[in-house]
Amino acid sequence: MSSVDDPYADLKATLTIPRNPLTVIASPLAWRSVLYCATSVVFGWFGLLVGVLGFVAFPWVSEATQQIERRRVMMLGLEELVDLDRTPPSWQGMLRGRNHRSLGAWASAVAFAVLDTVPGIGLSVAIIAGATGIRAAFTSGGLSIELGFSLLWTYLWLTIGLYVAWALAAVQAYTISAVLRPDPTLDRQVAQLTSSRSELVDLFEAERRRIERDLHDGAQQHLVVSTMRLGEAVYWLDKADPQGAREAVVQAQSSVEDALAALRDTIHGIHPQVLSDRGLLAAVEELAARQPVPTTFLLVGTAVPLPPQLESAAYYVATEGLTNVSRHSRATKATVRLEYGQQRLLVQIIDNGAGGAQLVAGHGVSGLAERTHTAGGTFELSSPIGGPTVVSVAFPYDQPL
Repeated sequence: MSSVDDPYADLKATLTIPRNPLTVIASPLAWRSVLYCATSVVFGWFGLLVGVLGFVAFPWVSEATQQIERRRVMMLGLEELVDLDRTPPSWQGMLRGRNHRSLGAWASAVAFAVLDTVPGIGLSVAIIAGATGIRAAFTSGGLSIELGFSLLWTYLWLTIGLYVAWALAAVQAYTISAVLRPDPTLDRQVAQLTSSRSELVDLFEAERRRIERDLHDGAQQHLVVSTMRLGEAVYWLDKADPQGAREAVVQAQSSVEDALAALRDTIHGIHPQVLSDRGLLAAVEELAARQPVPTTFLLVGTAVPLPPQLESAAYYVATEGLTNVSRHSRATKATVRLEYGQQRLLVQIIDNGAGGAQLVAGHGVSGLAERTHTAGGTFELSSPIGGPTVVSVAFPYDQPL
């Protein structure tokens, strides 16, 4: 597993200690762990004392503790933890949860100070007792059973102490890393959310421009024509020519009907009524039947009601995908396929056109990809030169089938 997949891979690699108790005493990591635990006791109790007595300045105390803990892991051979929290310490920020890393670092330091103190005192007493026995044996002169026992006692408790110090140091390093280092998964989600938000704004703007263009090129043109025809009718009435006025009114009526049809098409492109009334299956089936390129509709699995926003996104994919087929693919036939799988809806648009479609920002299928990612789906494109082109979009959903 790579360090990208496992954020603690570097800790696992660095904090590996010899398992042989006969060699652990020569391990630099073991002695660094002792130093780390000793400083944990000092800084932890000091942080608790200052935090309690100087409660008014607690946000600044916790921030100082955070900065110390970020650097103190270097005692174990780890890299300094990067400080990504640029929020200045303050009571307002802490009460609003902005300084949660500082608070977590302070709480962790205090907890491990207490945790390290108890075994530290016990092990120190045992080791000092063994050292005292060795000194007494040498003072009495000569080698004796007492000296051998004291040496064995000291080595045994020293070895146990090194392992305990290593375990405590490793646990604290893992804890402080979890508190202070950024979560790669969360960072990726935040980056995706930021990107999706930007894409969503672009999509809204593109949709606004499309509606504006459709209104200008469609309904507005027909209404202008109808206004001109009504003006002609007034002219013929002034000339006492009812037949000419009648023809002008009939033409104006035809232009108004064309404008209404254009408005219906524009509204249908925003959100078709059939999608609200009869659901995604009927809407996509009707969409396939209205295409200029002969289009087959296929359903795989059993259709189930889905959240409105998911059905809307899936319909958009089908609409834009088939529009791309009719405009760019030079295809003679196409297929739109809906597959209801295990908590996943798969939408596929397949055509026998020339192929060679590519994801180019602002063109063609790139809008489909952006809309898909914004809705939480996955997008795949297969379009070899000569075809066929297959656009596959999968939307996860929570409702079990």
